[in-house]
Amino acid sequence: MDEDQDLCAAADFEPDPAAVATARWFVRDTLVSWGLADDDIRVTDAVLLASELVTNAIVHAGTRVELTCRMNTETVEISVLDRHPARMIPDPPSAADRVDRPSGRGLLLPAALSSSWGVTYASAAKVIWFRLGPDAGSHRHAPTAPAVAASLAAERPGPEPGGRAVTAGPVGRDLLQLGHDELLGHAVTLAREAVGADAAYALVADEDGELRMRAAAGRAVSQLQVGDVDAEADSSGIRTFLDLYNQFAERGADFAQVQNEPLRSLLTVPFQTEGRVTGMLAVAAAEPDRFADSDLARVQDVADQVALPLERARLTEHDRVRRARLSFLAEASDLLAGSLDQEKTIALAAQLVVPRLAAWCAALIPDEAGELRPAYVWHADESQVDELTGLLNEAPAPCVPPGDDAVRWSPVPGSARRSGTVAELASDPAWCFPLVARDRRLGVFIIGRPREGALAREAVELAEDLTRRVALALDNARLYSEQRQATNALQRSLLPPELPDIPGVELAAGYEAAGEGNEVGGDFYDVFEATPGRWRFAIGDVCGKGPEAAAVTGLTRHALRILAREGHDVPTVLERLNALIVDEGARARFITLIHGELIPAARAGEATTVSLVCAGHPLPLVLGAGGAVKAGAPSQPLLGVLEGVTFHESTIAMFPGEVLLCVTDGVTERRSGGRLLDDADGLRHLLAECSDQNAGSVVARLRRAVQEFGSDPPTDDLALLVFRAM
Repeated sequence: MDEDQDLCAAADFEPDPAAVATARWFVRDTLVSWGLADDDIRVTDAVLLASELVTNAIVHAGTRVELTCRMNTETVEISVLDRHPARMIPDPPSAADRVDRPSGRGLLLPAALSSSWGVTYASAAKVIWFRLGPDAGSHRHAPTAPAVAASLAAERPGPEPGGRAVTAGPVGRDLLQLGHDELLGHAVTLAREAVGADAAYALVADEDGELRMRAAAGRAVSQLQVGDVDAEADSSGIRTFLDLYNQFAERGADFAQVQNEPLRSLLTVPFQTEGRVTGMLAVAAAEPDRFADSDLARVQDVADQVALPLERARLTEHDRVRRARLSFLAEASDLLAGSLDQEKTIALAAQLVVPRLAAWCAALIPDEAGELRPAYVWHADESQVDELTGLLNEAPAPCVPPGDDAVRWSPVPGSARRSGTVAELASDPAWCFPLVARDRRLGVFIIGRPREGALAREAVELAEDLTRRVALALDNARLYSEQRQATNALQRSLLPPELPDIPGVELAAGYEAAGEGNEVGGDFYDVFEATPGRWRFAIGDVCGKGPEAAAVTGLTRHALRILAREGHDVPTVLERLNALIVDEGARARFITLIHGELIPAARAGEATTVSLVCAGHPLPLVLGAGGAVKAGAPSQPLLGVLEGVTFHESTIAMFPGEVLLCVTDGVTERRSGGRLLDDADGLRHLLAECSDQNAGSVVARLRRAVQEFGSDPPTDDLALLVFRAM
């Protein structure tokens, strides 16, 4: 073959599996027709490599494939073109990645067998190429773009003849598999190497549109001249590109003006995606007028390679951060909603913040005088909690403007006279977040960071969202606490403050509200002296709970006392109380009630007389001295249902040692599965076991039995009254 002979053949293939076999046949047949032996190592390697590259194009690009064979002297050159430039070419896998991999070895072959290989990109296509010499496996020549690459570059005119060639091999990457920061690092490395710059920088716009330095490569440059801007060294001897960019920004220079500066010690190109600029890629050199138009094209080429994967990675990262943020806030909301205690809520909020968002945090809550004081302080280093608490106690309260926006704050400015740890804490930058819920300012939540770095904008926004949830949880806990205090006060007002001393009678009572104690129960009891020597008692259950039941309970207790002290007997009191409740109409609540009068024995050894009426209530029980238990009175209609009801009293003579027990249905109807405590006279059997016990012991024994009878928490209030003749 003559030395100047240049042979070329090309073929198109549809993206289907048959194309691979056809490509193998085409390469072998073409090279043999040009005079190479069928067993020539160049033919074998060319068929193998062409097969791999066509397979990659079909699998990853999915477009028509153009295969070109070229031969000059003894060098074979194969090019595979597809129409999908966004799919980048990966590096050959490492040795650790090769084990048991079913695929992904295609680019190991050109790296190992070819004299040189690479990738050339155009606006709507790319070419992967390789060359084979007589001893292809042992020589590596400088990878220059092949002829097909030059014609491909003509589709997109550029300042540099020969196309926008990007060498694959050692610097090729599967860009779509890289993360956002990895892509930026890859871009600055490629850009610096492409033009031999001293340094390269990548700036990316944040959510506010401000450019932020995100990656850099190369050595620091202490002196850079760009146009008429002289960047002098700062105190550390290093001036970063961001400082230079800020100088351009202050002059109002845009990207084009920066690129057209007369001296090319600084060269910048944009990252563009769908016509939108998302950042900047810059290279810098200490030598004035260092860069030319061809360098601009090379750096722009790198930026264009990275722009689309970078935008995808940015969106992926943004979505990941958003999902993590939503997950964190959802978890925080669940945890905060699970507590209705103010102190526990503040402590939980602090543990959510530290150390995830900050090194320390504190909640300042107004005291009785309205001054903000630390209610809870937490530090990642527990040994600093006390010092931090003391510092916050001494510090002036932060001045937080109206609204719920975060503000910067320093605990104690000027801490030169303080010890090392306290001085460091005092100089920590901090953010104050007002705790505002339902237009009520509850205090301030402070988040502090170490001096090494300020709180990132994303962290501030996350802390603001968290603080709003903390404020709402605190306000819910406050409202719950106030409601519970009001409930307890109302409940106490419906029970006697203390039991009276009755001569010759031992008296004990028990009361337990069901639930968490945040709702007034309908059960009540009362014991009082109606006239000298005569004692009245009552135990009842108003239908329902809450304020309505409490109102009827209060009405009943006061009516019983008033009517009894006016001298009415027990039946008359109940009849008048029934008429009073019926007159309330639809607002009335039904009441079950035991009301009685107790006259202590005149002398020791005589009986105590008890007259009582049971109006729809669980029957009173009498425990005799011999251990027998009997009902103390028959059941009569409950109150508030029928008009004109008359009642009849029963009289009991209680001798020393005998016990009278009155309970509400919270005792008799305590449930365990399908059984009630009073099934098969269960309460009578329990009382029979209490012979020879005092009144207090009887109450304690019965309450314990009620608690142990069922495994579930009680669903109804219970009240007990026990009288024991002495």
